[in-house]
Amino acid sequence: MHHESMTSKRSHTTAPALHIAAALCFALLIIGAAAGLCGCGDAGETDPFAGRETADLSVYDSMADHDGESRLVLTDAAEVSKLMEQGKTFVVFAGFAECDYCDLLLPYLNDAAAEAGRYVGYIDTRADPEWMTNNDIDDFDLFTACFGEYLDTDDRGEKHLYTPDTYFVKDGQVVARHNGVLEDVDDPEKPLTEGQQEELRQQLAEEFAALK
Repeated sequence: MHHESMTSKRSHTTAPALHIAAALCFALLIIGAAAGLCGCGDAGETDPFAGRETADLSVYDSMADHDGESRLVLTDAAEVSKLMEQGKTFVVFAGFAECDYCDLLLPYLNDAAAEAGRYVGYIDTRADPEWMTNNDIDDFDLFTACFGEYLDTDDRGEKHLYTPDTYFVKDGQVVARHNGVLEDVDDPEKPLTEGQQEELRQQLAEEFAALK
């Protein structure tokens, strides 16, 4: 009788434990599947700029009253060079607030980054008041080592960074570049037409998609 009562007692204490363990396993499977669907489990790849303090974009006229959080994170050429060496996947934008074309592009770039669930490394080419040209940024030689083949040359035949300039890097390699705003935009003071806005959104969406 004692043996039977012990057996019966075990069966009543073990069954709930098994149910709990099974439930935990099921929950872990669901979480894993969800991570795969959202891309979180894609080869362990993470956005190197995610989780960092975002830049204050209110210095750009076009962003002063723009809805949505900033998706830009301050970085520099040295960090970008290191990320490329490490084979990371990321986006980097070079520009400055007084650049009219940068001001025109930024709301669309920021929105596209949000829609893609990514952040953008931001090289402020006037972060130092003593920088008079985009080439004055710290470690410009590292920037040209990374992106020199895409840069235009100035009147002296030297590589020059013209802004806005945006690079989409996958596994340490450039897979897309967005230079300027649009090819047919030559007056930053003139508002984009509805057709141009749609074209710009589409281009940026395709460029972010190239990182997948």
